Amino acid sequence: MMHRLLLALPPEPAHRLSLKALQWGLAGRAPQPDPRLAVRLWGQTFPSPLGLAAGFDKQGQVMAPLLRLGLGFVEVGTITPAPQPGNPGPRVFRAPAQRAVINRYGFNSEGHACVQARLSAFRAAHPEAALGINLGMNKATARPLDAYKKGVELFEDLATYLVINLSSPNTQGLRDQQTQGLGELIDDLQAARRHATPLLLKVAPDLGRDQIALIAETARAKRLDGLIVANTTLDRPATLPPAFAAQAGGLSGAPLRDKALAVLAAFYSHLQGDVPLIAVGGLMSGGDAVARLRAGADLLQCYTGLIYRGPKLIQEINQAVLQAIQHAGLDSPAALKGTVA
Repeated sequence: MMHRLLLALPPEPAHRLSLKALQWGLAGRAPQPDPRLAVRLWGQTFPSPLGLAAGFDKQGQVMAPLLRLGLGFVEVGTITPAPQPGNPGPRVFRAPAQRAVINRYGFNSEGHACVQARLSAFRAAHPEAALGINLGMNKATARPLDAYKKGVELFEDLATYLVINLSSPNTQGLRDQQTQGLGELIDDLQAARRHATPLLLKVAPDLGRDQIALIAETARAKRLDGLIVANTTLDRPATLPPAFAAQAGGLSGAPLRDKALAVLAAFYSHLQGDVPLIAVGGLMSGGDAVARLRAGADLLQCYTGLIYRGPKLIQEINQAVLQAIQHAGLDSPAALKGTVA
């Protein structure tokens, strides 16, 4: 009932209402993941390989109720140092028949201080929960590195892993950082850590073969803790309605599925497990999730799939991964990595 109501509303009001529903305890509680789904990575146990991608809980408001839906982890953000409103609305658009979304939020964030207070309270109450924290820069930032270092210093003690978002299409010049001076950026951020909190980069799906090779080899050489593959795309497949396709922003959902899978496979072919990979982009079914694990993913994330399928998608994916493990006679999702169906 709640899911149908949300789809009947415009996208951004629906997002706000879904956050309220979670805060008010209206989303319910699902069975927790089967213990056989647990993934051990970076010294942390993830109860399921499936997590929620950044972009839903931008301000760190509903981590606990989200985890009660059967997710293995939640990624908060993107968080910017200073508060900023993001782009003017309307800035989110749906194409239901294609199960697609275009967004141009533009890093709307309440800022480091506000979100840090919420995450500190959450961590005190849930010390073992798996929590990713996604960090970005303000639109007017002249020195992106300073913004990222501030985020690392402030949030590293609260995070299971930290993410530097270099791949949103809605901040001018951001994606250039994926390749220009990447090695120096990683060096500086690793040096900013007081502890060994895992540091990841989130990359775009709109990368050529040479760019993928450069990022992969730099990540290996710098001993980066992981890559998230991939963010939304600037592509506009011909199957999209023209008025929808004309909107500026990043495309997510089912039309991104094949491209995100191909980019993931390309990264794994270079890295062969040397750098952990979190797969995101177009996960709309249990079969999609199993395909990402087989293509080389260590962990998975969804977001747009939940918009169209609701929380039942979480249970479907958990069940599909468990069945794939059992069918292959394996003992964990990690054993599926890089296998052929």
